[in-house]
Amino acid sequence: MLRPVRVLSIDGGGVRGYLPALLLAEIERRAARPATTLFDLVVGTSTGGIIGIGLATGLSAQSLADFYPTYGQRIFGVGGTFSEQMGSGARYIGRMFGGNPAYGGNARHRPDGLEGVLRDVLGDTLLSQAAIDLAITSFDGLTSRPVVFSRRDARTATSWDLPLRDVARATSAAPTYFPPLDIDWVGRRCRFIDGGVWANNPSAVAVSESLVLTAGKGMTGQSVFLVSLGTGVAPAGVAFEGTSSWIGSAGDLVKTATSVAAGELIALRALPEQNYRRLQVVDNRVAGAMDDPSSQRLGVLKAAADDLILDKSADLDEIVARLVA
Repeated sequence: MLRPVRVLSIDGGGVRGYLPALLLAEIERRAARPATTLFDLVVGTSTGGIIGIGLATGLSAQSLADFYPTYGQRIFGVGGTFSEQMGSGARYIGRMFGGNPAYGGNARHRPDGLEGVLRDVLGDTLLSQAAIDLAITSFDGLTSRPVVFSRRDARTATSWDLPLRDVARATSAAPTYFPPLDIDWVGRRCRFIDGGVWANNPSAVAVSESLVLTAGKGMTGQSVFLVSLGTGVAPAGVAFEGTSSWIGSAGDLVKTATSVAAGELIALRALPEQNYRRLQVVDNRVAGAMDDPSSQRLGVLKAAADDLILDKSADLDEIVARLVA
């Protein structure tokens, strides 16, 4: 009997990527082997895309969890000179009024820190050189079309290939946080923004990408074991109450539009229920800025992840058993 194709999907969520990184490190610890060897395909969005890319270059899950306390302040420009802090504050306020093109438009953070970290960590490794199958989401603002960067495409045509540091930058260019990435790709100019604008939970993309792997093994599309890692949500409230104001309803619309539930629904409709495992922290403590890498904020996220690991210990053991089988 053929083993199911093992797929990992990781949500976007800025610094809250610390949560799935910690969960993945726990899976790696219990499996007693590198996380890279546990999966046939890794799919990620934004911060989840950076984690996936790191795995595909051979980094351990624990080192990727350490990524957030190690590089968070450099990525989000915390600290610096008084002038830099004033500039950051001005961009934060200015984003509501269109921003200043000299400071990345309406982006509150310069890209220099993020790009420097990605260069240091990922070097010149190309997408085609990834150690495992990889699919990373983004969005091209010039054509208004979703984009998936995949190792499969990069190995098929050199025009689809990019340095992994550029793929990581493209998937994590979150509107209002970082400016878009303008580069040439597949023979044209592209303006990439965060893949979270269309697939913050990329589970549906993971199911789609896995079809090529199952077909290559003569298996059905349902022969997939998908592990989906979230970046945390606060407990859901009641949406669209008849007593709510127009402003409240507008807020509900935004929450609905950016929800990660759509990816989960599509994956559950495509796969047998027992073949989809979603690990998500649901805790009020995770609410807060996605660009706050302070030790206090990371400590709160770690405490929430530790509580989930304790609560879902039996589920984690079952997941690990299926991954190593």
